[in-house]
Amino acid sequence: MLVGVLVGEDGQLGHGDAEDRLSPTQLSALDGEDIVSLTCGADHTTAFSESQLKVFSWGWGDFGRLGHGNSTDFFIPQPIKALQGITIRQIACGDSHCLAVTMEGEVQSWGRNQNGQLGLGTTEDSLVPQKIEAFQGINVKMVAAGAEHTVAITEDGELYGWGWGRYGNLGLGDRNDRNIPEKASVISDEKMVLVACGWRHTISVSSSGDLYTFGWSKYGQLGHGDFKDHLVPHKLQALHGQHISQISGGWRHTMALTSEGKLYGWGWNKFGQVGVGDNKDHCFPMEKVVQISCGWRHTLAVTARHNLYSWGRGTNGQLGHKEAIDRNTPKLIEALSKDGSGGQHIESSSTDPSAGAIFFCFFSIYLLIFLNLIRMINRKYDFILDRSRIDPVTMILLAGKLSAFPSDRYAVVPDEMVQGGNNGNDASVPENDVKRMRL
Repeated sequence: MLVGVLVGEDGQLGHGDAEDRLSPTQLSALDGEDIVSLTCGADHTTAFSESQLKVFSWGWGDFGRLGHGNSTDFFIPQPIKALQGITIRQIACGDSHCLAVTMEGEVQSWGRNQNGQLGLGTTEDSLVPQKIEAFQGINVKMVAAGAEHTVAITEDGELYGWGWGRYGNLGLGDRNDRNIPEKASVISDEKMVLVACGWRHTISVSSSGDLYTFGWSKYGQLGHGDFKDHLVPHKLQALHGQHISQISGGWRHTMALTSEGKLYGWGWNKFGQVGVGDNKDHCFPMEKVVQISCGWRHTLAVTARHNLYSWGRGTNGQLGHKEAIDRNTPKLIEALSKDGSGGQHIESSSTDPSAGAIFFCFFSIYLLIFLNLIRMINRKYDFILDRSRIDPVTMILLAGKLSAFPSDRYAVVPDEMVQGGNNGNDASVPENDVKRMRL
């Protein structure tokens, strides 16, 4: 059973609409598909069916990030034809690009490529998956994707980076972009076994269990006790000897789990996403944790008792607690936890077009009534509604679609030019967390 909870304005929840969900809702469109893995990008989602050998994708489709050969949005899961019949080991999603590692160690990439993050030797977007030829003869074990950069580790423990590198997040010793994979600098005799990306930083773990971080560190997300960027992998001395078993990177924060179940967090904590009860970075004691994952501004953890906790940004229901508030300490997600309601009250989604038409008919009436009110209060939210290119009637028509063409929507990503200094901190990321403007 697959469930979705989070922001749904781009259809990334797969329920056939563009509505947020404040609690887990069963994704009925994938019933019977035997989904074994799920990966989320900024506004899109992918899933892999091992028994059917299918990769599904849905959500915002600009730049070809869904891999369907176009830039159309899809509000229900669609199979990626180019990957049909291929056994996938792992999928990674960045802001607008995706990668898939096959069981043979090959890497396919697709989506946005303005900084070379697809590793194809160009900066042209790819609407369908393409094989990264630079890895010919090299067996890739794992990939990770940041906003516009990508890293990979091979079966031999070598670390590669490519894409957007302005903060040293490729680990190559400089701030330059790369459009093909290039081997990163690591300490001799250290083989990497895990890798993860935040928005502009990278985390890796060696075979000895030591943790390395590099890239952007304006908010201390590298964990080295300062706010300086690191251009090559740098060992995190504070966790030396802890044997890290899992890592995950958020927008500006990092989480690490030890083999003994100790959970550490550091970096940006404005919404409590580090989970320590305040805005300081230190270890938070809780029951033994076996798996962790970060969103851009929230964190999730699974415990040995099969309980799921979430904390951090929650204004769109992404924490799954049937509420829309931030939390700075972990809270049990009742519907998905053994010690909670155990999934007994999970709702099912419906993709019946007639049912959606009835809903959006009533919705359109309310939308017209409150349109002026929304204009007055939109600055209080994490997104910005820009109606300079769209009229109310068009908005109503868009609301009822199960897919949308790129001409119906557009995105604006803030320019992040480095302004002075050696740290490379971007001063242009707005404080209200707006990453893009959407209709």
